[in-house]
Amino acid sequence: MDTSALHRLFGALSARRGGESAAIELPGADLAAAHLPSADLQGANLAGSRLDGAKLPGANLAGARLDTASLVNADLTGADLRWADLSGALLGGALLTAADLRGAKLPRSFSSASSLAGARVDPAACARSGLDEEAILALASAGASFDDVASFASPLREALVSADAVPASAERSRRTAPPDSQRLGAAPDSRRLGAAPDSRRLGAEPDSQRMSAPPESQRLGAAPDSQRLAAAPSSQRMSAPPESQRLTASPDARRPGAAAGASRRAGEPAEPAARRAAVAAGSRPAPDAPLLARSLELRLALAGGALLLALAAAVALAKVPPPGLLWAAHAGGALGAALLTFALPPFGAERGAARALGARLVLAALAATLVHGLDPSRLAVFRLRATLSSGDPAHRAAAVRLLARSGHRSFDGLDLSGLDLSRADLAQASFRDARLVGADLSGAALIESTFEGADLSAANLRGADLSGTDAEQARGWELAECDPATELPGEGTCLLGHPVRGPEPAEDATARSTHEEAPPAGAL
Repeated sequence: MDTSALHRLFGALSARRGGESAAIELPGADLAAAHLPSADLQGANLAGSRLDGAKLPGANLAGARLDTASLVNADLTGADLRWADLSGALLGGALLTAADLRGAKLPRSFSSASSLAGARVDPAACARSGLDEEAILALASAGASFDDVASFASPLREALVSADAVPASAERSRRTAPPDSQRLGAAPDSRRLGAAPDSRRLGAEPDSQRMSAPPESQRLGAAPDSQRLAAAPSSQRMSAPPESQRLTASPDARRPGAAAGASRRAGEPAEPAARRAAVAAGSRPAPDAPLLARSLELRLALAGGALLLALAAAVALAKVPPPGLLWAAHAGGALGAALLTFALPPFGAERGAARALGARLVLAALAATLVHGLDPSRLAVFRLRATLSSGDPAHRAAAVRLLARSGHRSFDGLDLSGLDLSRADLAQASFRDARLVGADLSGAALIESTFEGADLSAANLRGADLSGTDAEQARGWELAECDPATELPGEGTCLLGHPVRGPEPAEDATARSTHEEAPPAGAL
């Protein structure tokens, strides 16, 4: 948690309690687990902020900017979020019980909240958020309540009614609205309700008097139904069990309980309306629910990190890493990097859970490809060079051979005295200033290698190939051991088991010629 941001926030809240109009500008602030019950955060700029686990019950967040904010497991019970901007916000596990969301801009993943029971939503919020019909029904199945459903299309309106997502007051006002009266005007009220005509049913009052008697605010106010419907005509009309008399003996009586009837009246096939009603009843998961839970993603990331650490420790502790371990480091490094990408925050959830998972898998594949190309097994070079500086001669000789096989050609300044490097492929290697005193290089391939400043005293060069090298300039060259099978550089030759510079010395031609031409002894 950012304590400086929290202090600024508390200062602004204190100023507001004192009557000042202090602005709250904390975009991107870290306010995780902040305790702010009933706080006045109206119009606050908290875009991109971190409010995970924050306690905000009853807070006033009307008109606040919460776009791309993280509200995971936040408590927003009873909060006022009217006309707030929640686009792109993360609401996984958030408590939005009885929250007022009318006019708010909602994210596509809104239905992933832990509780939406009693949350108030209206058509303005749906239109502002660009929610389609399935997203609206998903909100209803999560427990949200919709105000003023008269502006919705008839099939959607009936599906919301069947899902008990419309308050009783809103349903009564919807039934008395002019569109409903016109839509149901084909059947007279006397036949539709199985009662007397309107004139007798409402005490012989004209329509104008009947509709103008109680104002809308009183007729739909906070008074209980028993007081609101206490007039004599209404009491006669609803004297029996309220719903049973009002909705009997008519095909329209089944209208609140079946979306199929509404779809037939609207001229649509029954199957789509039934499917929407099934969605509203919770027969399938919300379309925006993530395919992988966040906890599972974090566990995968931890497994990837543990795999990388285990492989790094194995390579670091092995004095001479075997080829099998290097292969495991190569393949396991790519897999561990791919799993680590699941630790990144979710992205692309507003486009659907399937696309979000696809984006994660693509990112994991890119990370694995990159690490596989870098070849983490090359990190063994550092461990092998550390082995060359200390350890027993067998491990050091094995390290030289393994480095040479992996393409490593620089052995400058190393002490390789007494090592068994017979038949090793060390072509084009560099041994500048290296110590090779007594080293066994018999049969080794040393073609075009560099020995500038190296010490070859007593080195075994029998059968070695030194063609193209500068070994003649090395220290102790004449003290090395060779044989006729040794390929010496330049015009060097092996004389009496040791290399010498230049060709083999010829016999004295004059002495040989005189000796050959001299007459035999005793000749005249």
